[in-house]
Order: sequence, then C-alpha cells, then structure tokens
Amino acid sequence: MLELVIGKDWIANTNHILSMIKDDVKHQLNNRILLVPELISHDMERRLCMAAGDTASRYAEVLTFTRLVRRVAEYGCCEIPECIDNGGRIVTMAAAARQLHSQLKVYAALETKPEFLTQILDAVDEFKRCCITAADLRYASQRTEGVLAQKLEELSLLLEAYDALCQRAKRDPRDQMNWVLEQLEDSDFAQNNTFYIDGFPDFTRQHMSVLEHLIQHSAHVTVSLNCDTPSSKLLAFEKAGQTAMHLIKMAQHAGVEVKITQIDDTRTSLRPVREYLFQGKIQPDPTLTEQLCLCRTDSVYRECQ
Repeated sequence: MLELVIGKDWIANTNHILSMIKDDVKHQLNNRILLVPELISHDMERRLCMAAGDTASRYAEVLTFTRLVRRVAEYGCCEIPECIDNGGRIVTMAAAARQLHSQLKVYAALETKPEFLTQILDAVDEFKRCCITAADLRYASQRTEGVLAQKLEELSLLLEAYDALCQRAKRDPRDQMNWVLEQLEDSDFAQNNTFYIDGFPDFTRQHMSVLEHLIQHSAHVTVSLNCDTPSSKLLAFEKAGQTAMHLIKMAQHAGVEVKITQIDDTRTSLRPVREYLFQGKIQPDPTLTEQLCLCRTDSVYRECQ
C-alpha cells in the first residue's frame, strides 16, 4: 500500500509520521525505515528517539538516499563500487573529449579549458539525475535542427565515452542510485522493510525509480508531502502537489492500493503565509489573535534586530 500524508503544515506532517513510527515501536514492529533528506537526518534521528523512546533504534532507523546505498550493500553482503572524486571526473571527461577530438565541432575546445569541462560535468549531473542516457540525447538530436542538433549529438558522444571510461575504472558518483536499484531488484530488501519518507518537496528521476520499486514491493510505504491536495493549484504547494499526483499514478499503474491521509492545518500566524505565498498580497486572517508583521528599515542589520 502507498499512503500519502499531505498537509499545509510540514511540522504537523512530520509529527504524524513520527507518531506512526512510535506506534510501530510500541507494538515491537521492526524493520521500519525513515527516509529523509541529508540536511535534516541528524535532527530526525534525535526527534525519532524523543518520540519513540529509548528502544526506537531496535525497530526503526533513519536513512538518507546516501545511507540507503550502504544499507542495501550490507543487506546483500556486497561491496559498494568505488567512485571517482571531482578531480577524477574532470580528468575522465577530458580523456573522453580527447578520444572524440576529430568528431567534436561545437565542443572542440573542451579538453583545453577546465572551466568548460566543469560546465559539461554539471550537464552530465543533470542528465543522470533525470535518467537521460546518451541514446536519449542522440534521439533528441535527430528530431532537432541547426546548432542545437549538433550540440545534442556531441553531448551524446561525450556522455557515452565518459560512461565507458568510468566502467573501466571507478564509477561516477551520480550512478550510485542506479546501482542501488539494481541491488534492490535482485534482493528482497523492499519486501522485508516498511518505509516512511518525509521532508522531500520532490524527487529526482533516479530517486523516483527507487521509490517506484519500494512502492511495488514493500507492504507499506508512507510518503509525507507538504501540500494541500495532489496537483495543487497554489504556487507554494505546486511542486509537492505534482509529486503527490505522480506517486499516485505510479502506484495505480502497478496495481497498488493508495490511501490519502489529510493532516489538519494548525491555526497559527504562519497560516496566511503558507496559503498565499507567491499568490499576491498576503491578507491578514481576522480569526487569528496574533499576526505576522513585516518590518522594513534602511538596512538588513536593523531589520534583523
């Protein structure tokens, strides 16, 4: 089952997720995994222990997508492929450009300009996050004309040569999620764990592929999203609303039951900001006893004071 916990107050959403895990710990249900972003993982570990008590670590653990790599490797008793560092990535891309020197026109000066190599690697990062392959770029170039077609064709060649060089030595770190997905497909890790996912406004295509596997194979996956409704029309919740609808369609396509839990919005002074952010002028809520005030002075320092 896929359970979506949605609400306009992200703190209330997180508290609901923690209370669910607390109930699991109370009933001694193990193999609970709370998946959160890197930046809040330490805080979530502390909050989980506070919510579920001293025995929380026996039944539940906090993971990030990076920690998930290690956790899956430990479960399958296999070694994580060694990855190249940023310097190695630049050298590898330069080697790929050197191999293709006679075929490159738009990117002919690539191997002689380190700053240009960095920009190309930024593009490679984006391609890998979105699961765009060299074949996808080549297909796009065939459907385009002019300089753009030439750029796409050369990018496809560079990405293909770069990946080939990485396969001979160390893996590109952006391919770790692809490796995790391969390991998940060859094991029963998802079947033996229950997943709670909180703190993400959206996911990369790589992360979505991992989530799709978890939703299809785990008995219960709970995802918390900060929005008022799937496919929200409010700009403040638009991205999370799109993510919610994407997950719903993904589950329905796989024949997985979907449950939506709506968390009531707490009536605080932040409520008008949450509801009308990016929607124009924020109107005061007459039902609230305390209102937020905007202070404008001649300097940032005085405003902070």
